[in-house]
Amino acid sequence: MQRNKSSIIWNPGELIYEIGSIPEEAYLILEGYVNIETVDNFRLNRLGIGEIFGETSLLLGTKRTVTAKACAQKVVANIIPKDYFLKLKDTDVVLNALIRKTQVRLMDANKKANQLANEVSQLLSSLKGNGNIDGELSNRISILRKKISEIDSINTD
Repeated sequence: MQRNKSSIIWNPGELIYEIGSIPEEAYLILEGYVNIETVDNFRLNRLGIGEIFGETSLLLGTKRTVTAKACAQKVVANIIPKDYFLKLKDTDVVLNALIRKTQVRLMDANKKANQLANEVSQLLSSLKGNGNIDGELSNRISILRKKISEIDSINTD
């Protein structure tokens, strides 16, 4: 990781932050891609240029709820300090309420997507263990799991 006052660069595959860590800032991606993952390493989203991540925990005053990792290329991002979000909360009460509501819904959607992906994986393992699975069913379950992991509208931190 290389850092200056206003931006930061992560190397390919580098951990940006992990679940349970205390947030100090959020980031606006200028170059590269970031994977957002659950505790079970289920990919919730892949973010790219012009997208913000790390904001949810700052807005809600919580620890990080997901892990963020650089993808296969370096990531360059502008740093958005915690103070920016604290000022935003004080500036417009209605906007703050809307943002909080949206962030809480996103966290809930992420949790449900992770649970569904785990259930699909358990079903596949169970069927394989019993020998009660054919190629077509296995393929359909794999496609379903892939579709769950490709839900691009789900994002949180």
